[in-house]
Amino acid sequence: MNQFKLTTQINIIFSFVSIMACVVFLFVLNLSFARGYENQNAYLLSEYYKKIKSEYDPNAVTFNFEYESMYNDFFIIMNGDLVAFSNNVVNAKERNNIINLIKNEYFLNNTHLSYKNIEYTRFGNYSYLGEIIDDINHPRYAIIVISNTQAYINELTGNVPFYTTLAFINILALGMIIIWLWSSNTVKKLNDLKLVVDKMVQDNYQTEIAIDSAEEISSLAKAIDNMRVEIKNNEDTKKEMIQNLGHDLKTPIAVIKSYAEAILDGIEDSKSAELIIKQADVLNNKVKQIIEYSKIGYIDLGGDREMISMKEIIEQVVNHYKYLTQAKFIVDIKEDWKHRMVRENIYVAISNIVDNAVRYVQTKIVIQLKSKKLTIYNDGEQIDEALIPKIFKAYEKGSKGQFGLGLAIVKETLDRFNLKCEVTNYQNGVLFTIEPQ
Repeated sequence: MNQFKLTTQINIIFSFVSIMACVVFLFVLNLSFARGYENQNAYLLSEYYKKIKSEYDPNAVTFNFEYESMYNDFFIIMNGDLVAFSNNVVNAKERNNIINLIKNEYFLNNTHLSYKNIEYTRFGNYSYLGEIIDDINHPRYAIIVISNTQAYINELTGNVPFYTTLAFINILALGMIIIWLWSSNTVKKLNDLKLVVDKMVQDNYQTEIAIDSAEEISSLAKAIDNMRVEIKNNEDTKKEMIQNLGHDLKTPIAVIKSYAEAILDGIEDSKSAELIIKQADVLNNKVKQIIEYSKIGYIDLGGDREMISMKEIIEQVVNHYKYLTQAKFIVDIKEDWKHRMVRENIYVAISNIVDNAVRYVQTKIVIQLKSKKLTIYNDGEQIDEALIPKIFKAYEKGSKGQFGLGLAIVKETLDRFNLKCEVTNYQNGVLFTIEPQ
C-alpha cells in the first residue's frame, strides 16, 4: 500500500474493517432472527398439533378439520394407510416424503410401541412433529403436523436484512467522509511540517518549527524544533571551536617558525632551540587535548568500564603535580569511593581539574573525598560569576585570557560516567565538586 497516499490508505483500511464488521453483523443478525422465528414457529406448530389432536377421533370413519393455517398442514396415518390430510401450504412431494419417512420407521418394521412422541424436526425447508399411538382400543395411528418453516421465517424477516444493509452502507459512507476529512487535515499538517523542515535545512536551521495541530503532531513539531536548536548550537559551537583552535595553535607555530628562521639567518644561536622545544611541547599538549576531547565520544558504555578507586586516581594525580608547583597539596580522604568508569578517562578528567588549580593557586590546593563526594579547592583568584555557567564550554576564555579544552573534557567525561561537576567561588578561592548525578 506504500504506493497510495496516506489519506487513501486510511480510507481503504477503514472501508475494509467496516465491510467485514457489516458482513459479520448481518450474518449474526440474520442467524439470530432465523433462530428466534424458528422457535416461534415450533411453538405455533405445537399449538396447531394440539388443536388437531383434540378434535380427532380414531374410531371415526372420516375426519374433517376446517381450521386453515397459512403455513401448516397435517396428515394422519392409521395402520400404515393415509386416512386424512390437509393441503394448504406444503407441496405434495414434500408431504409424501415425510409420510413415507413416518411409515417406514413406525409402521412397516413392526416395532412394538404404545406411544412415541416425535419432537420438532427440521426437514429441508419444512419441519414436522407429532405422535405415534398404539393401544388395545384401535390400530396404531400417527398424527403429524407439517410447517413450511422457511416461508414463515422469510415472511417475518421481510426487508430487515435489506434495510440493515442499507443502514450500514450509509454509516460506511458517512464514516469514509469523516475519515477522509480528518485524514486530509492530518496529512496537510504533516506536509506543512515537511515544508517547514525542508526550509529549515535550506536556511541552516534558522526557521523555527511551529505547527498548530493535534497534540501528537504539535509534540512532533516541538521535538523537531528542539533538535533544530540543538543542531544549530552544535554547529555554532563547532565553528567557534575551529576558530579558537586555529588561534590556539597559531601562536606556538608562529614562535617556532620565527626562531627557526632566525637560526637559519644566523641571528639566533643554537640556544634558541630550547625555546623551540618548549613551544613544541606546548603545541604537543594542545594536540593531546584535542585528541582526548575527540575520544570522549567513543567511550564504550560498558566494555572497558570497571570499578575504579577514586582514592587511587587522586593519589596518582597528586604525585604527578606536587613537584610542578610551589603550592602545598592537602589531601584528606575520609573513605574510598569506587565507581564504574574507564581508568584512563577519569584520570585525565581529574588531572585537568588539578592542572587548572595549579595554574591559578596562590598557596594551597585542598582535595577532600568523603561520602562519594570529591572536592578540589585552590586559593587562587575567584572566577567571574558571569563566566561560571559557561566555564565547561570548549575554548571559553578565562579571566586571564586563557582558553582551551581542559574543563570541557572534564564535563563530557563525567557525563559519560553519570557524574556531575560543579564549580563555585568559595572562601577566597575556587571549589570544584564531583558527585553522582
